Amino acid sequence: MIKAVIVDDESCHREMIQMLLEDYFPDIKVMAQAESVEEAIQAIDEHKPDLVFLDIEIKGGTGFHVLQKLKNRDFILIFITAFNEFAIQAIKFSAIDYILKPINEFEFKAGVERAIQEIEKHESSGSLDLLLNNFRNNTDKKLVLRTAQDMHVVNINSVVRCMADNAYTTFYLDSGEKIMVSKGIGEYAELLASFGFVRPHQSHLVNLNYIKKLDKTDGGFLILKDKTEVPVSSRQKPSLIELLNKL
Repeated sequence: MIKAVIVDDESCHREMIQMLLEDYFPDIKVMAQAESVEEAIQAIDEHKPDLVFLDIEIKGGTGFHVLQKLKNRDFILIFITAFNEFAIQAIKFSAIDYILKPINEFEFKAGVERAIQEIEKHESSGSLDLLLNNFRNNTDKKLVLRTAQDMHVVNINSVVRCMADNAYTTFYLDSGEKIMVSKGIGEYAELLASFGFVRPHQSHLVNLNYIKKLDKTDGGFLILKDKTEVPVSSRQKPSLIELLNKL
């Protein structure tokens, strides 16, 4: 049996989550519901759940306040939230699941299935600690990269470039390490856009700090500090030249 706690300041959302769990996941038992920061802390400390559904905006503060005040964060977390750009960015960096309101039944089911897999693999506490770091710190962001075997935590400043291979993305780090994840490069291009990364080509994402020069011959390509050559598409070339001229 998997123990769960639901935290949301709207009773209709709490009841919907409980109903969906009863319909699709009878092995998950809801131990408590809470609508405020203090109630959430009490319920989680008392019941020591395996799974927590947590809204970002709740009575008395936010879901992040709950996480900061907990003595033990050894559980899998799924955020249930209305759109909050800054919070969602921190969540994505930390590779924690979230479901937007209004709750979509199929997204909810998929999210809980992923959570059950993580519970079975006992992968919880590191992601929550990292989430709090990313929420508080906008200059030293760390990114969780999940592979089939491991969970890698990397500083985004150590990422030299990314390269797409269909639905996979390979991260190239300044240490020489390569990490392949089963997510498309478009998701990372959006996530890293405000942290000095550019997309000179559909299949490539590059950290501006590692660009040595732009060679305009043969259509154009970037030469990085490690001597890697990255192609530049004709569509991206003008905006890339303009960006580099401003550096």
